[in-house]
Amino acid sequence: MDTATTSNEKISEALKLLNEAAREKKSELQHLLTDKYAHLKDAVVESEHSVAQALAAAKKRALEAAAQAKDYGLEKAKLVDENVHQNPWPYIGGAAGVGLLLGYILGRNNSR
Repeated sequence: MDTATTSNEKISEALKLLNEAAREKKSELQHLLTDKYAHLKDAVVESEHSVAQALAAAKKRALEAAAQAKDYGLEKAKLVDENVHQNPWPYIGGAAGVGLLLGYILGRNNSR
């Protein structure tokens, strides 16, 4: 019986050691998972912030490009207006030619 008691004690001691090791591993795993999720959350927040910055920069560039296009269009319109006032006959002739061409194309009888 002495051997059985000693075996039981050894088995009990081994089980205690295994339980302690399992608790330590469980807490290590919990810390690892918590750290991983924290890193994942940080990465998502950082990505969201960088995407928001990129969108804001793109919006700013688009607004600047639209303002430049507007200014360029106004410049060209003023230039054409000045040219028409200085020499109107080529523009009048061009408009008449385009009108005649459109009238001919749209007025044809296509019932052949």
